[in-house]
Amino acid sequence: MISLSVPRTSRSLSPAMARSAPSSPMTRYGPGGMESMSARDRSGSISLSPRNIIPVCSQLTPSQVSVVRRSWRHINTKGLIIVLTRCFSRLESNCPIVSQCFQSATYSLSTNPNGVRTVADHAKYLLQLLDKIIEGDVDSEFLREIGANHVSLKHESGFSTQEWDRFQEIMVEVILKQDGVKQSKETSRAWRLLICSFIELIRDGFDAQVRQFRRKHSFNAHVQYFENIEKRVGVCPNRKISLNVDPRTPPNGVRKYSQY
Repeated sequence: MISLSVPRTSRSLSPAMARSAPSSPMTRYGPGGMESMSARDRSGSISLSPRNIIPVCSQLTPSQVSVVRRSWRHINTKGLIIVLTRCFSRLESNCPIVSQCFQSATYSLSTNPNGVRTVADHAKYLLQLLDKIIEGDVDSEFLREIGANHVSLKHESGFSTQEWDRFQEIMVEVILKQDGVKQSKETSRAWRLLICSFIELIRDGFDAQVRQFRRKHSFNAHVQYFENIEKRVGVCPNRKISLNVDPRTPPNGVRKYSQY
């Protein structure tokens, strides 16, 4: 699993968000530096730009992206780590397989070389991941790789897509209850889309890795099957291939077929 190198900010979004804030009513920062606000921007409309897109959830409109980022600044406080920990704790309580995974993770089921194993570790990692997702610094392949790195849980404990689906339900329910999200239907709708989108990408990566393992296992089983046949044939090199020709064929080449 690829680690997240950008540390979490305390009560606000990452520095990139701060840089995008207007320095005066008539100016704002753009890709090329300071630029004048257009009449369209001053009127309240939101123009399409990389800053108005969250790559892992393309169905969000620019206005929905704006409300997600604004609400994130409101809920991203010290208490948010407790909220995210509650998501994993509820998943562990509702799914015995997940409980088994967390209990075994300390010994053998690490899915991340940086040591993301316990409930607390996962909550901290998810907090950093959300910060980068909302800032637009994470793409779909990154999330699919996270899911693929959980394939060992499938082999060792039977972890499946059902656990991903349950976690998605829990996280939607928990986040939509937060102040700054629940007061607005538009904000709640945008957060639901975002959570479902990024967890589905993680689940897709997990499913793809499971299918790849099954294909590889099936191919290896076929190879082993034919190798075993070749070994058996090699043990009996004098075994005749054809059984319908009389072995007493005369030297002149005239074949006599057996009568049985």
